[in-house]
Formats: sequence, structure tokens, C-alpha cells
Amino acid sequence: MTGCGSVFNTAKIEWGSSVVVLGTGGVGLNVIQAARISGAAQIIAIDINQERLEMAKQFGATQTILAQKEDKGLTNAAEIVKSFTNGRGADYAFECTAVPALGVAPLAMIRNAGTAVQVSGIEEEITVDMRLFEWDKKYINPLYGSCRPDIDFPKLEALYDEGSLLLDEMITRTYKLEDLAQAFDDMLTGKNAKGVIVFE
Repeated sequence: MTGCGSVFNTAKIEWGSSVVVLGTGGVGLNVIQAARISGAAQIIAIDINQERLEMAKQFGATQTILAQKEDKGLTNAAEIVKSFTNGRGADYAFECTAVPALGVAPLAMIRNAGTAVQVSGIEEEITVDMRLFEWDKKYINPLYGSCRPDIDFPKLEALYDEGSLLLDEMITRTYKLEDLAQAFDDMLTGKNAKGVIVFE
């Protein structure tokens, strides 16, 4: 709901748009596939994990950027995004990393009057370069994809039933309860899109 709702309800991206997604874990992959379902023409996925970028292609990414940990604020990645978008920047950018230092990074990825969405819900003080807002850029911080359960849950179920919304494919590994520590280790190291504990 967080990823899909941020696309469908909050940003309301338009058909033919260009979209950047920072972070391709479970939430980022849902942003990617919601952008695909919405008709985005260009979906650029950014991550520091090459395996996750390969998975992003399965969910709808048209281009990928392997970012470097030392790229502060993803400024180098933002230049690559601009080169992919005729020097303008994307129409929309979604931050899905939960890394506080990247809270305003989507602003560097979008064109003038573009929309940046801070999906991961960072709740701490960060320093913002106000020049990133130039010009007419919008910055939105939604809660749970602006969810309306009575409308959104049936919509997601219908998209899943028709095969547009890939959920089974997101489960990259299952664990028994006694393997809980390994499940957390794998989550923290980015090995899975979604790890699932199976109770017998």
C-alpha cells in the first residue's frame, strides 16, 4: 500500500511520465510497478545493490543506476538521471531508502515543477539545501500511500487478480520461525525484496 498508494493516490502520476525510484527494496519495487501500471514511459531505478536493480527490471524499471555509497545526496546519480531525461530531470522521483541523508535527494532528480515524494517516512532532523526546490518543485511526504482502505484494497486485489500487480514474485525467500535471526540478517543486508516467515 505504501509504495503503490504513493504513486496512485499521492503523486497521481500521468501516463507517459518519467519516474525515478531511489531504493529498490519491497516499497521501491511497489512504486516501480505502480508507475508501470500507471503508464509511465520511463522508470529509472537507483540502488547500491546490483541484485536488487536486476529485480527492479522484472517489476518494470526501464533503466537502472548503480549508486555508490560515497555519493553524498546522490548528486552523481542525479546527473546520470538528467542525462537519461534530456538534461531536464524526471517528472517524478520517489525516495524509498529510509536513509535520512537521502530524504531530499529526490528533489535533485526532478525537473522544474516536478514532484518529489518522500515515501519512507524519515522522522528526524536533516539539513536541506533550499536550492534543490528551484523552481516550482513539489515535495510530498505521504502516510501509508494516502490509503483509503475501502477503495484501495479492492483496487490492489483486482490488479493482483489480473496479473498486473506482482506480489508472489516479491517473495524472494521463506524462513521457518527458528531461522528468524537469519531472516533479519538477510533483510538488513538487502538480500530479499520480501522475506516471509512461514508458520507450520
